[in-house]
Amino acid sequence: MLEMAKIIVYETREEIPVMYNPTELSLNKTVLVQGEGAHIQFQRVNSDDLTVSLFFDTYERQLDVRSKTNRIVALTVPSVGTNERKEPPVLIFTWSGPLFTGIIVKLDQKFTMFLSSGIPVRAELTVTFKAVLTEQEELSSRGYFNCRQLWQVKQGDRLDLIAQATLGDPTLWRLIAVSNGIGEPLNFPQTKDIGRALVIPDIHVGAGAANA
Repeated sequence: MLEMAKIIVYETREEIPVMYNPTELSLNKTVLVQGEGAHIQFQRVNSDDLTVSLFFDTYERQLDVRSKTNRIVALTVPSVGTNERKEPPVLIFTWSGPLFTGIIVKLDQKFTMFLSSGIPVRAELTVTFKAVLTEQEELSSRGYFNCRQLWQVKQGDRLDLIAQATLGDPTLWRLIAVSNGIGEPLNFPQTKDIGRALVIPDIHVGAGAANA
């Protein structure tokens, strides 16, 4: 049986199948670096936008093709997310397995056939997705799992104690705070921080660069 591509709404797990599979897909990665020559330093890996062309045809059934396409159009409408901000839903484009996770940032809809009544029965959608990463995926894209220490925050942790345990110097707590965007270090950890993975900066990188 032919496997059909689908768009899955991450939060609700709603599945929206396409009518016809795309004829091609381009999944690209961009490696961001800083510096030149012998001093190039890796920063992160970005997933480029994914653009897919989807074809819908309801002519044989004499139905309004918008009954199919409107489900995808609706995915561009922001709703209130878990952080109380209005934002479009996070989606998973899957075809024999997940291929891309992101939000729709552009949608072009073109109707190419109509009934005598003016009802559209054929449409082409060009959908552009921008990647959205989970916290773990964000850390992975920066290579933190490969080259830096991580510390999972637990109840009773303090930044100076974490600095002592990981860097051997409690006075380096400010480096950890800055590296992880902790705006209120004296109130750390808050409830939202429990279970969070902190990135421990590599204090030897700066020393190595200075000696180069």
